[in-house]
Formats: sequence, structure tokens, C-alpha cells
Amino acid sequence: MIKEFLLRYKLWVTKPESALIISFATVIFIGGILLTLPISTSSGNGLDFIDALFTSTSATCVTGLIVVDTGTFFSTFGQIVILILIQLGGLGIMTFTAIFVWLSKKAYSVQTHYTIQDTFGGDIERLSIEDLLKFIVTTTFTIEGIGAFILFLKLKSVYPIGKAVYSAIFHSISAFCNAGFSIYSDSLVQFNQSWITLSTVMFLIIFGGLGYPVLFELKEIISGKEKKPSFHTKLVLTTTISLIIGGAVFIWLGDTSLSLLDSLFQSVTTRTAGFNSVDIGKLPSSSLFIMIMLMFIGGSPGSCAGGIKTTTFAGYLILAKDWFFGRYRKRLFERRLTQETKDKIKSVITLAVFTVLGSFTVLLYTEQSILANYPEGFRNLLFEVVSAFGTVGLSTGITASLSKIGKIVIIIDMFFGRVGPLAIVTSLLFAKRKKKKIDYPEQKIMIG
Repeated sequence: MIKEFLLRYKLWVTKPESALIISFATVIFIGGILLTLPISTSSGNGLDFIDALFTSTSATCVTGLIVVDTGTFFSTFGQIVILILIQLGGLGIMTFTAIFVWLSKKAYSVQTHYTIQDTFGGDIERLSIEDLLKFIVTTTFTIEGIGAFILFLKLKSVYPIGKAVYSAIFHSISAFCNAGFSIYSDSLVQFNQSWITLSTVMFLIIFGGLGYPVLFELKEIISGKEKKPSFHTKLVLTTTISLIIGGAVFIWLGDTSLSLLDSLFQSVTTRTAGFNSVDIGKLPSSSLFIMIMLMFIGGSPGSCAGGIKTTTFAGYLILAKDWFFGRYRKRLFERRLTQETKDKIKSVITLAVFTVLGSFTVLLYTEQSILANYPEGFRNLLFEVVSAFGTVGLSTGITASLSKIGKIVIIIDMFFGRVGPLAIVTSLLFAKRKKKKIDYPEQKIMIG
């Protein structure tokens, strides 16, 4: 019944990337309206629409950038609205992709194989749409539930039972969805000595950022149904572990006063989650530059994470290796990338770079007050833009000081960073390749 209803609207079949954008935009707009209501704020005065839209976009796109303090400015109703937006944003992207694959099986049999390969990996295509959605929802709530329970065991010794339960649920959902929203004014700085709290949040972030294809495959391997991981899973796990360890080392080298726990936590959360256990604004430029690179890379495909994705980054390294050492050398894990994959890597990275540079350039013109009042204003603005595009949510403390135009730019960055990559891939999958009627002679140009 649901399938027949959805198939009536050709937009879901012929233009799934448009449906994705429209669905996210609708949720963001409704969330923005709700956050302007007096009941959503502690003072009962409501919130300015631009700030409400900014907060709704940040929550739905699971970013975490805020213009007002979530824990004190918003009422319980407002915080629950934000939490629902986070869950919809984190879960919605995967459920939409599942529906997209489901519908494409009937409408585009030729494209089905490539669609499933790009969105969920090889083994998960065995599942029916009902089983796929069941796996996504069950996995999400199971991991969030376990995380909330562990956090509650720690928080109940700090806060009353009611607040401990609410805080545990809020932060578990926010962490798994890689949102970075916190009801504490200092994020998680007060827990920077608590291995239990920060480790739990780190594992939630990592699981939320691995992607459902990887989680499904790991479940199959643990249950004995599969013997070895696929190329995609190997690539995701290898890249993720390398980025976590490498990021922690370089962040610590920038500020050796950081503890091992803080260095690891910031390396994990920087790639897309947005929580912080130290004051980001006080970190040296060397550490912030490493964090900018990690934010730009982000998490893995089919996950709650943003950025260009770990597989895109790893794929680019493979291309770079071939450029320098020859295309006929052995590739990663004795596999070569297809030409279609290479084209997608180039497209995603090119658009990401132009988006970041374009937004950063606009802010340099509109945010003169920040450049004048903050000693590191130039660096802080770049950090803010990459954080928004990577749907990370970390900030050096300038978000609330942005002008209205600056906030709109960041809103666009968060939206594009969330729906852009999938929309681009989806669009490429459905693009009709036209035959060339005419071609032109090749010509070399001097390089370097």
C-alpha cells in the first residue's frame, strides 16, 4: 500500500535527489516554526526566526552549531523539538536511501546494482525493504539505548534521577546521530576526566559514523553468516582507525598539555560529532588546522556523519598514489577503483572545496566585526565554515556573533553538507549519458 502510494509521485523515482532535498527542507522549516513559539523558550518570548531556522537546520542536519545555549535558552519542549529533529535528521537520511533503493528496483533495474553498491554495499541488498528498514531502526535504537543506559549509570551520581535519565537519552541520541547538541553550557568539558562518559560518547559517535552497511556486515560476521569483510568495510575501518589515531597524535602535538583522553575524544568528535571536552577557542592554530582537515573528511557513507566521507578521502589517496607511482601499480587491498568511482570522488571533492572556499570568501566580506574583534578572526571563520559543511558543530565561539547574512551562509553550508553528497551521487546515478555528436582535437597546456 505504501509502495503504491509513493510510486504515484514520479519525483521519488525520476528525481530522488529532489525528493531528498524537499523532505529535509520541509522538516527544517517546520522545526524552525516550532522553535519560534513562546513555549519553546525558557523565557516564553520565543526565538527570532533566523536564529530558529539556524537551530532547526543545525539539528536536522545533525551539525550542532548553536546561536543560543541549548540547555538554558530552550524550555523542555524546545529541547524535545530539537531532539526529534536530530533523530529525524540522523535516521531520515538512511530510511530515505532505503526507500530510494526499494523504489529504484522497480523503476530502474539497470541502475539497481550501482545504487545499492553506492548506498548500502553488496551484502545488504539481500534484504527486503521491510527488513532493511527494520535493521536500520532496530540498530539505531538498540545502540542509542545501550549508550543511554551507560551514561545514566554515570550521571545518576551527579544529577537527580529524572535529570540523569533525560540527559542520558538526549546525549546518547545526539552522539549516535553525530549531532553534537548538549544541554550543558560547556558541552562535555565538565566530564573531561571521566573515561566512562567520554568513552561511551566516543563509541556512540564512531558507531553512528561507520554507516549501516558496515554495521550490517559486522553483524553478519559476528553471527558467522559471513567469513570476511568486503572491500568497502575494510576501507572504512582502516581509514576510520587511522584518522582517529593520527588525529589524536597531531592534536596532542599542537597542545601537549592535553590528556590522552581529551586528544582521543577531540579526534573522534571533530570528524563529525561536535562535542568538546576542552575549550576549542583556546587550542593553538596547529591543532585547529588538524581539526579542520578531520572535519572536512567527516564520517562514512550511509551514516549520520557529514563531510566528504572516509571512502572519498581514501579513494583520493589511492588516486594520488597512482598519479605519483604509476597507474599499473597494485592498488589498495589488491583492488582497483572503477572509472565511475574516480569521477564521483573528483566531483564530491571539487564541489566541497568550492563550497567551503566560496562560503569563506563571503564571510570575509560580511563578518568585518569578527575580523576586527577577534585576534584569530580569519582562522575562526574558516573553522566555522568547515564545521558547518562537515556537519560537525564545533566552534571557536563566534557563532552567536555572526551577522544575519553570515548565519544564512552557515545555514546553506549545513544543509548542503548534509544532503549534498547523497544528492550528488544520486543525481550522477540517474544522469542520462548522451552520445557525443561531435568531438574536438586534444590540446596540451603547460602545467607547473
